[in-house]
Amino acid sequence: MKLQDIFLVSDLDGTLIGENHTIPQRNIDAIRRFQEQGGRFAVATGRSVNSGARYCRQVQPRGLCVLLNGSILYDYEQGEIAKAFFLPPQAKDYARLLAEHFPEIGCEVFAQRRQFVLRANQYVRAHLGNENLPCVEVDADEITDRWCKALFAADPETKLKIQAFTESFAHPGVRFVQSEKCFLEMLPEGVDKGSGLLEILRQTGLPRKNLVAIGDYYNDVEMLRAAGFAAVPSNAPEDIRQMADLVVGDCRDGAVADLIEYLERAE
Repeated sequence: MKLQDIFLVSDLDGTLIGENHTIPQRNIDAIRRFQEQGGRFAVATGRSVNSGARYCRQVQPRGLCVLLNGSILYDYEQGEIAKAFFLPPQAKDYARLLAEHFPEIGCEVFAQRRQFVLRANQYVRAHLGNENLPCVEVDADEITDRWCKALFAADPETKLKIQAFTESFAHPGVRFVQSEKCFLEMLPEGVDKGSGLLEILRQTGLPRKNLVAIGDYYNDVEMLRAAGFAAVPSNAPEDIRQMADLVVGDCRDGAVADLIEYLERAE
């Protein structure tokens, strides 16, 4: 397939981003080269509009990107939200239930353009510190914006217990997914990176076989399944690597550059 026919979509954390929350220069150079040859590049991430912006300024995606793990379709070129999906009102009750059963967990809530802290802990503070954002707690009822995503943060062992607990009660209208080893997210039912990308394909008319995706974690599963060709960095869990058509190098060494070089050789 010619590069000009390819729509390449990359996850951010653990895939495009390497050490110290930075993008390896190899990735930046390869993406620039890929787009100069007519390829189209976008990102699909659990990050918000503001959190993803500093990385997207470096790689300049064209067209729509998938944010908040599918809850937002965003055009960084135009600075516009193309589509948003929202959690149902009962999501607040689910968040309270988790907080009651696991008083040690932290919780953040994401609206279309704003982020709130329902409960801070060391993982929430570290997360916000990485983004240079303030940590001011609010009550769920104080948030007038519609929720797009809620993030629960705890040590890896507790996170797995929280996930198991979510499977013990009915929660119509939402789904829970692991996004990092310390994070569990609550998203609108039926919303994920894969559904976001399929919506972009519907809007653009691009065939699915032209979609190449790369991601490293469980919130990338639907994206990898939606792609015509799926790549996974070597730092991904074994069961995620097994989903790949191609396993490339570690994210710290430029996994996306490895993929682009493979596509250039295959052209």
